Amino acid sequence: MNRVFLAAALASASFMAVALVGPTAAQTAPAARGDANGDGVLSRDEAMAQADARFDRLDANKDGKLTPDEMQPRRPMSGTAPAASAPPPADGASPPPPPPGPGGRGFGGRMFARLDTNGDGVIDREEYRAQAAQRFDRMDTNKDGKVDAAERQAARDAMEQMRGRRGNGGDMPPPPAPADKPGQ
Repeated sequence: MNRVFLAAALASASFMAVALVGPTAAQTAPAARGDANGDGVLSRDEAMAQADARFDRLDANKDGKLTPDEMQPRRPMSGTAPAASAPPPADGASPPPPPPGPGGRGFGGRMFARLDTNGDGVIDREEYRAQAAQRFDRMDTNKDGKVDAAERQAARDAMEQMRGRRGNGGDMPPPPAPADKPGQ
């Protein structure tokens, strides 16, 4: 009986420890992605290395340029149904354009246009790095060349405010409720 009680007490203590450590790990996870030296801050060099790694992951054909197709999400955004797959194009034909999304040019159409600063229809590494540098500079509010936990949190808060103004909770009405299908 004592062994069962002791085992239950140890198990509950373990779960409590995991619960207490959980939020701290979750709060530091975004910094850990780019914080190569583990000092808790993201330097400009680390941010640019992170941007280069992301560019390399997105550049599926490894030609040094990102096309709109390569910028398409590999999985559906949360809360949306997966798109029906289109039949493959006939030999020699170009693939159909991505389905319209926000901005009318497929997912990320506005973002792609913003990154493609020279308007040539592709995003090269320098265009991508320039946008990453701008994002870093916006987050580095004290201009010390590092983004610490407080600056990351301020950037998250600003993003949440922006999403609230543009999306659900701002001046825009909520999305329409899904229509019932006949026969259900």
